[in-house]
Amino acid sequence: MSEYKKQAIDIIDRLHKENRIGYQDYLDIHDGLDEMETLRDRDEVLEELWGQFADVPMNPDTECIEERFMGWGPGIHREEIWHWFDERHSKGVAYLLYGGAEDYVPETKRLYGLRRSCFECESQTCQFNHGGECRFALVHERKPRITDDDGCIDYDYREGDD
Repeated sequence: MSEYKKQAIDIIDRLHKENRIGYQDYLDIHDGLDEMETLRDRDEVLEELWGQFADVPMNPDTECIEERFMGWGPGIHREEIWHWFDERHSKGVAYLLYGGAEDYVPETKRLYGLRRSCFECESQTCQFNHGGECRFALVHERKPRITDDDGCIDYDYREGDD
């Protein structure tokens, strides 16, 4: 149970014990708090809020909001609000930022992983050498085979001038 939900239940329990809330209202609130919300329902609400957030004026130099939005006041950096959405939306803030294009995340992660496989290379005459860096992994989606005896087995001679 979230801390907010626990606090809400404590408050309505206290109000009920102090006879400041009727029994039927107490039950309705309690039932509402106990009802399990589906991810789809929660995501729909968050997507609606995200749409409202898009209309909040933002200073382009500081990337801080210029008007109140939900509980945040002017001067709050957009990334703080993004983190709030990221913690709550089932697919994260990236899903909201890119309009639901779901394929970008796995592809970006894959390309980033391949890019990290590139390394400094002195074989200036190899097709895969780009500015002193081996880009073999980006083309073939695996690291080049390098041995102590033969060096790079995947070396591919490049003819002509750059």
